[in-house]
Amino acid sequence: VTTPLCDAVRNALEKQFDVIVFHATGAGGRAMEKLISSNMLAGVLDLTTTEVADEIVGGVLSAGPNRLDALAASKIPAVVSVGALDMVNFGGIATVPSQFANRKLHEHNAQITLMRTTAEELRQIAQFIINKLRKTQGLVTLLLPEQGISAIDKDGMPFDDPVAREALFHELETGLTGMPNCNIRRVDAHINDAAFADAAVRAFMDMIAQAEPPVSAIRTSTPAMPVKSGPTSVLPPTSAGPRDEVLRRLHEVVASGKPIIGAGAGTGISAKFEEEGGADLIIVYNSGRFRMGGHSSLAGIMPFKDANAIMLEMGQEILPVLKKVPLLAGICGTDPFRQMDKLLLEVKEMGFAGIQNFPTVGLIDGIFRQNLEETGISYHKEVEVVKLARGLGLLTTPYCFNPDEARLMAEAGADVVVAHMGLTTSGSIGASTALTLQDAVQRVQEIADAAHAVNPDVLVMSHGGPIAMPEDAEYVLRRTHGVHGFYGASSMERLPVEMAITEQIRKFKDISMTPVVEGRKAELSSGVAIEASLRSG
Repeated sequence: VTTPLCDAVRNALEKQFDVIVFHATGAGGRAMEKLISSNMLAGVLDLTTTEVADEIVGGVLSAGPNRLDALAASKIPAVVSVGALDMVNFGGIATVPSQFANRKLHEHNAQITLMRTTAEELRQIAQFIINKLRKTQGLVTLLLPEQGISAIDKDGMPFDDPVAREALFHELETGLTGMPNCNIRRVDAHINDAAFADAAVRAFMDMIAQAEPPVSAIRTSTPAMPVKSGPTSVLPPTSAGPRDEVLRRLHEVVASGKPIIGAGAGTGISAKFEEEGGADLIIVYNSGRFRMGGHSSLAGIMPFKDANAIMLEMGQEILPVLKKVPLLAGICGTDPFRQMDKLLLEVKEMGFAGIQNFPTVGLIDGIFRQNLEETGISYHKEVEVVKLARGLGLLTTPYCFNPDEARLMAEAGADVVVAHMGLTTSGSIGASTALTLQDAVQRVQEIADAAHAVNPDVLVMSHGGPIAMPEDAEYVLRRTHGVHGFYGASSMERLPVEMAITEQIRKFKDISMTPVVEGRKAELSSGVAIEASLRSG
């Protein structure tokens, strides 16, 4: 609902800054607050503050009562606006609480229902923002778009309400006027108009020029813009890390006409010989431990053990085994007991070269998935982890299950998008329900096209479902374009182990036990033994 604004702001700033856009989904706001607290940011454009509306009114996408606290405690310059404060978010229409039955509702899609905020609610929302901004120590510019604050709050659209908008603006102006470090400006434009984006960029650059110490941040930007836009943060140069060197190697593989091959490893011996065989990337995540223990890979998304702890333990086992192939860490980004920035730093310090999002809610669908998303255990959290990891200089290779997720991850700056076709088939514990290879070709292509629409340079690999053996991967690669390789986990260690051990045991069981006597035929020696037995009787 504020995507055009965030697109325009990102495009204007990305030549000078690494721009990361956080989704206004509750988890996105909390992730941005953590990043502000890390002192890694040059500044913030908090343009879509809709999470405050959900906190005050009772929607499902609140970032909690601490929203804006990190900004208040920091001294970095900030442009703040009122994007999408005209709405409160709920799930499907049937999930809207009964007390709101007579309110103005808008079905955004089957999973999201929006409720128009009233003038009184907007005054309460304004007081929340006033209380936070009054504590800020850095320079702040508050921009108020007079012609509407979301895509559906303008003339002719369902949430257009000039009276409610004016109540919000008047309350903010009354509460913040007189603050020496806060500049309040009305802009005669809609929030998604180019004129408003220009005003936001000019305000930000003016404050950057006044910042103490001066901000110097020239670097290739992170292309990151969500389907539903959120607050934008501007990063100084990305931290040093292994990402650039690994990407260089991967592009050399593509240029040579060979596929990029990624391999999952559940044991050190698997990793050692995957490297020996020529794998370009090796990945460890908790399912590898279950898989090589004889259990389904899907055990990795069940509540059996601490997924991130297993990954760290496996890393200690496998990192010393590898000589040159980079090792990636499977991160459970929805883990509520981990601070993701600290976990990623630990991963980097251990020697991991990058990350993948596993366990992932992307493997879950239906009502259960919807409930997970509504309660903050969401794919968007995995997107935020990818953004954080890229900022630390780690390679990012997330699983994507549909074109929308591919766009989100590409916008987050993912280096490699892995088109996930579901649990791998074949073998003793593989799935029996899966797409056909022909269906997989179409779905992989759709995911690749979505990712490339955002970032033409993003690498794409396929994984899972019916793509289990080398000939399956070849079938897909030869029938798609813009797909650069294959990532296998079960395909790389479980299936080869099943086949090799089974065949080896069969060969041992087929050993002949017929005695051989030096210089005599086996038949004769057998006959002598029988004859001697008869005589003894």
